[in-house]
Amino acid sequence: MTLAVGLLLAAAMIGWVAPRYLSLAVTPGLRPGLALAGWVASAVTMLFAIAAAAVLLVLPGSTDFDRMIGVTESCLHVFRAGGDVTWGHMAALGGAAMLTGLLGWTAVVAVRRLRGQRRWRRRHLTLLRMVCRCDSSVIWLEEPAPVAYSIGGRRGAIVATAGLHQLTKGEREAVLAHERAHLRGRHHLLVLAAEVLAAALPFVPLCRRAPATVRVLVELAADAAAARRHGPDPVRAALLAVSTSGAPQPALAMSREAVEVRLAWLSHERAAVRRLPVRLDYALAAVLAALPAFAVVAATGLAVALYCLGVAG
Repeated sequence: MTLAVGLLLAAAMIGWVAPRYLSLAVTPGLRPGLALAGWVASAVTMLFAIAAAAVLLVLPGSTDFDRMIGVTESCLHVFRAGGDVTWGHMAALGGAAMLTGLLGWTAVVAVRRLRGQRRWRRRHLTLLRMVCRCDSSVIWLEEPAPVAYSIGGRRGAIVATAGLHQLTKGEREAVLAHERAHLRGRHHLLVLAAEVLAAALPFVPLCRRAPATVRVLVELAADAAAARRHGPDPVRAALLAVSTSGAPQPALAMSREAVEVRLAWLSHERAAVRRLPVRLDYALAAVLAALPAFAVVAATGLAVALYCLGVAG
């Protein structure tokens, strides 16, 4: 039971405290993809800790796996009445049921949102291909305002207007590189996941703040990808020139959202961390996100051991 308690405390710590230390990573000079991976890895770690705690709570008390890490079961002997610890068993089953309910509700919300977005994407793409001209990678709209956005999914697409041809070639290529980065990084799925967590677990600060933060970070990550390919100056100019008046809500566009933050980040793009390959962002973020959880589990086990030693003494 010690491990289950430790995992629950780790999940609570990540859910309530992680937004404070994760905000330190949202700073110019640090690669935005790493900051984005930190938010994603923290949310995944929190959900994994909840699921693992639910499983451990329903395992038999004699499970060797938990005994290797904790001594809570031994401490319960102090409170035994007539040789049975019925209240402990009931609390464990009740806690497991509550945690399973939270995870189940999150899964229900995720399925509903995913189905809704799939239906919208299918209808939207069908309509666009009926009225627009398409090349191998971009659906072009005859619209004078410079607009570009991407639609995620297994077969993602980029939608752009003829108004992009008003920009210089470098700026136009930067806009398209930005949208390709959204598709390549599965940013639509990350935004959807953040919205699911906020809808299912709004009382958890990490989940409540995830949609707004992830939306900004995916834009920063796409800006950085475009800047690595075409340089920060064309990306900066394109950001100031492109409008998002024609982009639908479920799509991701080179938006004017958090423009000052994005311009500041682009000004530091040359100084960003480059030694670590981009593909290792999530691996490093997963390790860093797991460290607080391991620390809480270890501290819980130590606290229980010291308490039991004190009671036994």
